[in-house]
Amino acid sequence: MKILNVLVRIETLKTVKRRAFWVAVGVFAAINTSVAVDNVRTARRFPDFSHALPESWPRVLSGLTSPAGFFIAVLIILLVAPEFSWRTGRQNVIDGLSKERLYAGKVMLLAGLVALFVATVLLIGIGGILFSPSEGGPEIIRSTDFSYLAGLTLNLLFFGSAGLMLATLIRSAGPAMGVLFLYFLVEGAIVGLIERAGETATRITEYFPVNISDDLGDDLALYPEVLASVNADRAERGLAPLEFLDVEVLVAAVLAYSTIFLLISFLSMRRRDL
Repeated sequence: MKILNVLVRIETLKTVKRRAFWVAVGVFAAINTSVAVDNVRTARRFPDFSHALPESWPRVLSGLTSPAGFFIAVLIILLVAPEFSWRTGRQNVIDGLSKERLYAGKVMLLAGLVALFVATVLLIGIGGILFSPSEGGPEIIRSTDFSYLAGLTLNLLFFGSAGLMLATLIRSAGPAMGVLFLYFLVEGAIVGLIERAGETATRITEYFPVNISDDLGDDLALYPEVLASVNADRAERGLAPLEFLDVEVLVAAVLAYSTIFLLISFLSMRRRDL
């Protein structure tokens, strides 16, 4: 327990002293505040627009979709990668930390950022609900809302672990962020090429990291009744229904990818000179 307190203190001191942390969190909070204010204003102007719980949970939690994941990944890169050029990680080891404990501190940093982003979205989103004139239902939160929140939280872990992997492998913030964004472009191009090969090949692309993450972050995958309504509307227009992998498969895949990313970053931290 003592070493955990030491690691938390070390990572906290490093993080709060970084301007990048405050800028990223401030921008993220400002974006979510703007969305919340807009929802409240719309609810006041248009009575048919309901902004109350539990119906509005998907709208509240939308702040944790892909843009939040990019914030996490970029912030992790900005906080971790410079430590190799600044030699702060090396100094921590010289001062008595093992590489394993140093890496454990980075994982704790990742977990802390995920918790901070989730708390920020919930506080701002629920705060907006309190100022909305719409009336809510008998429940405050449903089981599907919990599932959606859990899925979005896992998505943040997915992006954050990818950022940590790139930070420890490349060890320079600029190139690491470049590789992060380039990967998403490359995967999209590869998916486009594979889809031309037929339906069987297209099914393989459903398990690609970005597609798995996008599906888990899509509220239609977690709200069956909403998906059924959307597909009924699509059927009336002669469109094919939307389909998603089972939620259990999506969760298992995201956890598997996150574990692989964290393992690679751990091996890089342990085997290479700091």
